[in-house]
Amino acid sequence: MTLIRRENLALVIVGSLGLYLFVTSAFFALDFLSVFDAKRIIQLAVFSFILLFAVAWPPLRRATVEQLNRLTTLQRVCLAVFFCIGIISSLRLDYPAYALVDVSMMYVLMILIAIVAASRSLAGERFDRWAIVLLVAMGFAVAFQELTGFAAGWAFGAEFSYEQALIHFAHPRFYNQLQTWSIPVIAALPLFYPANRWVKVVCALLLGLQWFIVISMAARGTVVSLVTAMVFIALWMPSHRKYWVKYQVLGVLTGIALYSSILFLNGLLIPKAQTGGVQTGEFYSHSVGRPMVHTSGRSVMWRFAIEDGMNHPALGTGPTLYACDRNIILPAHPHNFLLRIFAEWGAIAALMVFILAISIGIHFLRNLKTEGTRCQTGPPLRAILATSLIAGILHACLSGLLIMPASQVALVLIGGWVVSLTEKSVPRKRQESIMHVVLFAGTLFVLAQSTFAITELRTLPVRTSYSADYGTMMPRFWQDGRVCEYVYSPSIPAE
Repeated sequence: MTLIRRENLALVIVGSLGLYLFVTSAFFALDFLSVFDAKRIIQLAVFSFILLFAVAWPPLRRATVEQLNRLTTLQRVCLAVFFCIGIISSLRLDYPAYALVDVSMMYVLMILIAIVAASRSLAGERFDRWAIVLLVAMGFAVAFQELTGFAAGWAFGAEFSYEQALIHFAHPRFYNQLQTWSIPVIAALPLFYPANRWVKVVCALLLGLQWFIVISMAARGTVVSLVTAMVFIALWMPSHRKYWVKYQVLGVLTGIALYSSILFLNGLLIPKAQTGGVQTGEFYSHSVGRPMVHTSGRSVMWRFAIEDGMNHPALGTGPTLYACDRNIILPAHPHNFLLRIFAEWGAIAALMVFILAISIGIHFLRNLKTEGTRCQTGPPLRAILATSLIAGILHACLSGLLIMPASQVALVLIGGWVVSLTEKSVPRKRQESIMHVVLFAGTLFVLAQSTFAITELRTLPVRTSYSADYGTMMPRFWQDGRVCEYVYSPSIPAE
């Protein structure tokens, strides 16, 4: 197989992930399902394709095994203990299927990160260009639709606001979570076209549109995560901040200018959006006019998660069974990844996650200080991707970012991309046979998830009939995902 053909085939991975993000963010892909559930089904189809492709194509399979072999002995032990606890905690439940899907999804995400890293090692810088272009296309498509919404509102005299925004997401916050991954990466666009002034203008404009959406939605978690990550990387890698900081600053200023312009035009064209010269409309009240100094119930959710973990320290309450002994309506997760593991999997599993995070984090931060690859885009791109990854990790401590389908796809793309650009550590003990089994297991898991999801679609209206009593959305695996309140009557088919 020629080198060119191998590079082209390796681009299938980034193309699949990037197209998923573009299509599901800009279109209603499956009209017969809710937006969230459609994203889940398509996600499983894409994941199944990628894993089958990785197993079937020898160069990618070997490269993936090589990436998995980079795990240290400590990391392998922590992962083994973590997943064993998850399986045991699931199997003790009366209805373990959803819990096992939750556990296996984390396993699949881990394998997919290795596959993405492997595909980038085969495709080289072309992978970077494809990923950037697809993320830019997604950003422009979403921003164009939002601006069209404002224009339509002015034409019909109706204010376009939070309630009508981002219709291709089950909740506006889910796109804000996706922005946590994408906004830092957009700033890498000029790295690939350094002599083209228009590319720099496009980059600043798109960042302005994305920051405008963040401001319009008052996405505090996104702002806190991005700003914290950007400040940290700017200080940790000062020699590379000249490549991206100016674009982010221009983006923020452009976003503020766009937001101010929308406020002005709302007041001018929609009289009810303004009273006595003061903004009182829905757009303002759901954006910067929204109360900011509160936790949106997170402090209560976190307290319940801690109580669950303390009451069930060994195995937790069971995956997907967050706060199921409460007599109040709660989300399906505690809006904090580590507390979710502590509550549902127990203290030992949470400790494994903590040790893994410290082990990988120390190596990652040390590696960022090294010179990196020789190509022009290498070191600056690593700084930009590190910002995205750190922002995503921080945001996962404030939301369900690692639960939503699109955010999981973004995690796979960014995580694998970062791993591929991280210098290989000291060679580990190669365990080719074991790592092949690990890869094949991931393929079986995602196929099992897909089969389960398709069969569950028929009974999903019965399963989630509990939500009719209060009509709230509790996303987990499905849009209504509080599985401890499901009606387990699979014999009753959906009409």
